Amino acid sequence: MYDRFLVPTLSVFEQETDYLAVLQTSQHALNTVFAAFEILIPRTPPPPPAHLPIIVILLALYLALAYLTHATAGFYPYSFLDPKKGSGKLAGYILGILAAACVIFGIVWVIIWARRWLTETKLGMHGKLAKQPDTFDEEMAEMTTEGMK
Repeated sequence: MYDRFLVPTLSVFEQETDYLAVLQTSQHALNTVFAAFEILIPRTPPPPPAHLPIIVILLALYLALAYLTHATAGFYPYSFLDPKKGSGKLAGYILGILAAACVIFGIVWVIIWARRWLTETKLGMHGKLAKQPDTFDEEMAEMTTEGMK
């Protein structure tokens, strides 16, 4: 009886719309929040430039997966991938996404470099990191090179 007053009933369309809104938020907006947190908060170094080709390869694999989805399921995950809408436009989208990925990589690199320069160089906040052992452990060396005795 009290459920009617506490939980409003939604039509199927409203429930589906709410579900899609939550799904879109979790797939796109939350990724941005998590990425911003990882760029601004931890004490990580900027990503090495060698990561950029890996990002490009992953984008190409994702593009291939989108076309594989069309081949197997009959639809494009993103409507702009349909070559019937113009191959020049499609090439522009693909190259634009590639350029955006490279620009975003550069922006993230600069932000992380600037954060580290500000916090560590200018403000002297070096923080405390876990120390790695700097002594040679003879017991571990014996176990790894000669096996267990």
